[in-house]
Amino acid sequence: RGQFVDISMLDGVLSLLSYHASTYLTTGATSGRVGNRHATIAPYETFMACDGELFLAVGNDEQFARFCRVAGLDDLVQDPRFTTNPLRVTHAQALRTYLVPVLAGRPRQEWIETLTAAGVPCGGVRTVPEALSDPQVRARHMIEAVEHAALGTIAVLGVPIKLSETTGTVRTAPPTLGQHTGQILREIGIDPAAIQELRQRKVV
Repeated sequence: RGQFVDISMLDGVLSLLSYHASTYLTTGATSGRVGNRHATIAPYETFMACDGELFLAVGNDEQFARFCRVAGLDDLVQDPRFTTNPLRVTHAQALRTYLVPVLAGRPRQEWIETLTAAGVPCGGVRTVPEALSDPQVRARHMIEAVEHAALGTIAVLGVPIKLSETTGTVRTAPPTLGQHTGQILREIGIDPAAIQELRQRKVV
């Protein structure tokens, strides 16, 4: 059954605050700006491998121990600054000084494969070309070809919301300035002579 759907941009963006909002609403505290780092988990942020960026998401102490074994940093597991997640958060900058040079020493894909095999969440931070060239993007019809009035065939992003009964498609390219003015004026009942007069007077 159909129903009215009420979605606002404010609500959507505010929901992305996630745990930042929860922390403030329950404690009144804010973490401040932490960049790509998680405010309450460490290490949980981006690092540079030797050929691109990597996101490392070590969510608990066991994962930290597994990460250290893979990275050859076993001594860090017993370091009193890093034995628990709260301590790692407190000493996040000190922890980074150990991780940055080690993670920069291998290719990104090698880290992804070895860490994934060890049960440590991670992933590559893709460039725009890497993201758009993913086979799954094509399979999901997230890149479509349309005809542009001035440029010919161009590629544009597809529809991200897939509805089973009313499939959305991208029907037209972004219009050029005034491309549909005449068509719209005719649709609202203005005759061609009047449209031409408006054009001559530079009203449209």
